[in-house]
Amino acid sequence: MPHAVTPAPSAPARALAARGFHHGNLRQALLDAALAAADIEGLSLRQLAAGVGVTPAAAYRHFASREDLLLEVARIGFDRLHAFFAAAFDIESPPHDAAEAQVRLQALARAYLGFADAEPALWRLMFGAQAAEYRSTAAPRARRHGQDYLLAALAGLHRAGVAPAPPDERDALFAWSAIHGAAALRGGRVPGAMLPLDELACEVAWRVVRSMRLPAGPHRD
Repeated sequence: MPHAVTPAPSAPARALAARGFHHGNLRQALLDAALAAADIEGLSLRQLAAGVGVTPAAAYRHFASREDLLLEVARIGFDRLHAFFAAAFDIESPPHDAAEAQVRLQALARAYLGFADAEPALWRLMFGAQAAEYRSTAAPRARRHGQDYLLAALAGLHRAGVAPAPPDERDALFAWSAIHGAAALRGGRVPGAMLPLDELACEVAWRVVRSMRLPAGPHRD
């Protein structure tokens, strides 16, 4: 029976292994390797350990399980996504006028789409169908998160007179579905979603605004 072939570590990994790991360095090396992977959800600790040139036992001293590792990777992902949202607009300051309110929603859509473009494997881990546990435990709790930014952007539309009524949960669901759906289609290279990033963000935001301007339908209270 042929022996299994262990992947050879990369040159940077060999250099890191040759120097020896100080306390904490291996943990970070494993996280860095996971974040650089094309398919984060498909990783194993054994695979990561081989990639950085250490034994599986060494990796398990830092992460109790594959799920433990992916949870930490997801936390890093939420940190990075928060930075994108924080750069989009100041959530503590309401929009001054209708134009700024709409620009804020466009900036939010651009931030989310830009994150999905820049970190596709990480985005899939954070928002994939099998990541409910990661989302429930890895989302930041002591600060603003994505839902807060979305609700603030939608509330700003009403406050600035763009939308006739305050946003409700269904408005938030539609807006989130539109932005997240555009990112998913873009990740799948669907032609209609492959517009330039700014153009797609403006298109999605405009359609969300238009939906909030429409009169309430029979399903609305």
